[in-house]
Amino acid sequence: MTSPGPGPVEVPTGYVVAGWRVTGPLGSGGWGSVYAAEPAGDGKPPQVALKFLPPAALAPGQRALLADVVARETAFSLRADHPCLIRTLAVHTVRDAEHPALDGSVVLVMERAAGNLSRLLGQAVRGEPVPGYAAMLAQICAALAAMHAQGWVHGDLKPSNVLLMDDGSARLADFGVTAHLDGTHAYVPRIGSSDYLPPEWWSERVGEQGVPVRATADIWAFGVLAHQVLTGGLHPFPGTTQQARALAAQAYANGAAPLRLDERVPPRWRRLIADCLAPDHGSRAHLDAATLAGRIAELRDGRAPASPDPVPDGAGAAPRRRR
Repeated sequence: MTSPGPGPVEVPTGYVVAGWRVTGPLGSGGWGSVYAAEPAGDGKPPQVALKFLPPAALAPGQRALLADVVARETAFSLRADHPCLIRTLAVHTVRDAEHPALDGSVVLVMERAAGNLSRLLGQAVRGEPVPGYAAMLAQICAALAAMHAQGWVHGDLKPSNVLLMDDGSARLADFGVTAHLDGTHAYVPRIGSSDYLPPEWWSERVGEQGVPVRATADIWAFGVLAHQVLTGGLHPFPGTTQQARALAAQAYANGAAPLRLDERVPPRWRRLIADCLAPDHGSRAHLDAATLAGRIAELRDGRAPASPDPVPDGAGAAPRRRR
């Protein structure tokens, strides 16, 4: 379920903030807008991306949620230190009374990417893996493993949050829902794309801290994303809308429908995806991101698994479907 944000922050071309001059828009989402920028002076990297998070001058119902999103994004972005995580170089708060729409915005100065996985999947051939799929999935998994090892849950893994760099490598970005584990759980706002939320999400109770979430939610989202990467964008659950696909995932989790992955996914990749898409947290708990990364390394290298690795019943060949 994606909660509507306050709308994009519109920044004019040529606007200067923290020594960076905006050169044009790169994209926007419910909670922020990203712009390309170049140095306004000397001694800076040649290109960066500026992510503008809206000021707090919003409707009362949005203000607390926005403050939470900004705090989460800022807190983790300044700690992120892994080659598969997008780096935040600085954080700046705009103070500009002459531009009231920008005054109070929080700006993240980030590495600039060449594109994102969502755009790549939109251009892909349905039923065929995207170029470099194995390396890409390995890098995404490495990013998750690094986060989980430090006690963080990303909470919003999806193609638009996987950035593709000029050298073709993939990096995980967008930490507005990222949370640190408090014991076995982290707590996140009730936002996110329903296409990547695990079935148990819908039955979790919302408390004062938010919705409880575990690292296994990232594992589920990775399984959905991996299926899309290996099939040119096809979601593993049928339906023409997010709501329909979420209901199909819940029917599978409740035992009312089998898991039917696309027949064109190679068998051992299907097994890996099926393990990620185990129907509940408990059956996913044994598969941490580090273990998953090791299995992906075996698949990339063509090494045989240590034990037979059959495709489980219900996760094998399925009718080809087009959406």
